[in-house]
Amino acid sequence: MQSPSAKPQAPTTGSPRTAYRLLALVVAMALATSVALWWTLRQAQDLAQPHQQNDLWYIASVHNELARVSLLARQLRAREASAQDLVDRLDVLYSTLDTSGRGPRVSTQLREALPDTAQGLDGLRSQVERWSSQASDSANANEPGSTAARRTQATAALTQALRVAEDITRQSDALLERLRQAVATVHLFSTQQTDQARRQLHQRFIVLSVVLSALLVGTTLLIARLVQDARAAAAASRQLAQTNRELEDRVARRTRKLEESRALLGFILDTSPSDVLLAEVESGRVHFINHRLTERLGLKAAPQTLFLPDLLHDPDTRQRFMQTLDQYGQVDAMEAQIGTHAPRWSSLSARLIDVEGRLAHLLWGFDISTHKALEAQLRELATRDALSGLLNRRAFMERSTALFDHCRRHGQPCTVLMIDIDHFKRINDQHGHQMGDTAIRACADAIGQALREADLLGRLGGEEFAALLPHASADSARQVAERIRGAIAQLGLVSPSGHPVTFTISIGMAASERHHTGIEPLLADADAALYRAKATGRNRVLAHEAALPAH
Repeated sequence: MQSPSAKPQAPTTGSPRTAYRLLALVVAMALATSVALWWTLRQAQDLAQPHQQNDLWYIASVHNELARVSLLARQLRAREASAQDLVDRLDVLYSTLDTSGRGPRVSTQLREALPDTAQGLDGLRSQVERWSSQASDSANANEPGSTAARRTQATAALTQALRVAEDITRQSDALLERLRQAVATVHLFSTQQTDQARRQLHQRFIVLSVVLSALLVGTTLLIARLVQDARAAAAASRQLAQTNRELEDRVARRTRKLEESRALLGFILDTSPSDVLLAEVESGRVHFINHRLTERLGLKAAPQTLFLPDLLHDPDTRQRFMQTLDQYGQVDAMEAQIGTHAPRWSSLSARLIDVEGRLAHLLWGFDISTHKALEAQLRELATRDALSGLLNRRAFMERSTALFDHCRRHGQPCTVLMIDIDHFKRINDQHGHQMGDTAIRACADAIGQALREADLLGRLGGEEFAALLPHASADSARQVAERIRGAIAQLGLVSPSGHPVTFTISIGMAASERHHTGIEPLLADADAALYRAKATGRNRVLAHEAALPAH
């Protein structure tokens, strides 16, 4: 019995390359036959040209016309013909030599093979042209005039025509002899050319016969191959039908197993602690969504359509998530908030997959809300001073640098206040360190209440505080500083032993100028102003390079 995983074996037939090679051979032989036929037909067409268009007929025609001219010249001398008849015959001879007026109609091949014959025809043309001109002058001598004048002109014309006839008679025999020799020479040359063409045609017919024979053999082999392939195809069709029946049984069995596996997978995913979603990209059709994700989205039942971007709460995170997914086809463990009403943090992963021939989003994620809350707490602890709850020195420097750069980039003023508790060591010595901590916390609260929400406040260390007031000029900042100083002076603290505790603060102030390239030079100027405030009596506000009187 054949195992389910075994593949059906295709019937063994000859390689398709063999048939292709035979077909290519037949095509090549057909092309060769076409070329051979073309050359053969062209040669046969050359041999079948009308006889009156070859060089032999041309020279023979010139010989016959010259003989007629010679005979007509003798008749004119014997007073048996008129001068006009001679003129007409010379025109016929001249047109036979050249109808276009560009020289004798002798082929280029004859001129190259028999140059003497061609030159003789050229000379004959010149001679005939001279005879025709002289005879035409004698024939056109009858012009209007008196009877005596016309008689004198007729006598002169006849005399001219007789001289032309005598010249023709004297030279015609020699010319006719040369033409007879030219006819014989051209006839021999044409015979040789014809024989050579017949031999070439015979050779081409032999080549054509060989090509046709090869074409017949190739066609026979191709037909045999096609018959063999047809029989193999019939056998393959029978085996394929049997294989299809076996495959149908296997598909039915595997379909049942697949449905069972799909049901099991759906149960596993539905009870999984993670969020799972499978939805089409274009239509948003939901193929699967587990109960956990449905509940987290605040839905009572699984939706029919749901687009993946709609799950992400933050627009920037949504854009980054979808851009990464579209570019790389996957996203791994990206932290994002999902949901709209009560968004919760999740670690999301996604893939672009093909489902039923359409592109779909496969999403799974894990709830990390608790982890993010702990992370926020740790971040807060890392940036806050444990005693006062204000920003520690490192966090204040980072945020104040960014805020200072923002004000400078937009051309807005900002002012720094450096605040220090006066005689803080005396508080610790007289009332204890616990009272000193209480004073620091009370001072931090009072300063924070006097500042705006946009202002930045931090504890730089010990009893020293710093505040950055963005978009605040020196005058408005001085008012805030005086308000802070007054609020600290009015604090009524009580020590553990029940004694009242009062203290004051000194404030150094510096407003941003062009030479302040960063927050540190500005803090240094404010610190220098604070130092002068302490040196000049404490409990006062001093601006950098300009002392303000205490109130």
